[in-house]
Amino acid sequence: MSKSNIVKIGGFIGTLAAGAALVGSAVTGTGAYFTDSKAGHLTAGTGHLTLNTTDRNLSFDKLVPGEDTTRNIDFNVNADGKSDVWLVFNKDNGGYQKFTGAKGSQFAPDGGLGRYGHFAVSVNGGGALFSSYNLQNGPASESCDVDADGHGAGRQATSVQDTPPLCGVPTAIKLASNLSSGEGATVNLTLGVTGRWKGQNADVADVPFEIVATQHNHGPNDANF
Repeated sequence: MSKSNIVKIGGFIGTLAAGAALVGSAVTGTGAYFTDSKAGHLTAGTGHLTLNTTDRNLSFDKLVPGEDTTRNIDFNVNADGKSDVWLVFNKDNGGYQKFTGAKGSQFAPDGGLGRYGHFAVSVNGGGALFSSYNLQNGPASESCDVDADGHGAGRQATSVQDTPPLCGVPTAIKLASNLSSGEGATVNLTLGVTGRWKGQNADVADVPFEIVATQHNHGPNDANF
């Protein structure tokens, strides 16, 4: 083969290589697969939880030893989703401490009413969710059994010498659980003084409280993370 033919063939091969490089570049730049897409949009908003009640200002006047008085509050919820309802007290409030505080409390150094008072909570006239005949908070080892929902009871004394376990009023007592919107109940609050009480025309208790509705399975004091 002549030298001139070798030069021509070499030039032809070089041209082919350059053309292949251009084709490869074109394929890489445009993509080798079919694609398609659809646009979307996300929106969000919060629901609501509303608690409705009747009058919450309760007067237990003219109490007589050994004779309890009961007052009622009706409530219902209006909510998106399920709800629980609680009776809630503030443990730092002076009225609560004088009612059922431990000895050494800031506003009640001698403690609450102790064996001089009786307090109970029920719903719709049913059995007591909580009941105590010794209204004083104390160490767990000396106190009545109260669960995480604030439910429990201390027994009544059977004699002057008998001392029931300390059974202070919990700061949160669950009144109803898993309520649907529109559902509700009646909470019954019972208060009395025992036969140990001797003072006439005396103040017994002045205790603020709240009726609180929460999302189901959440307590009124749950932390918000």
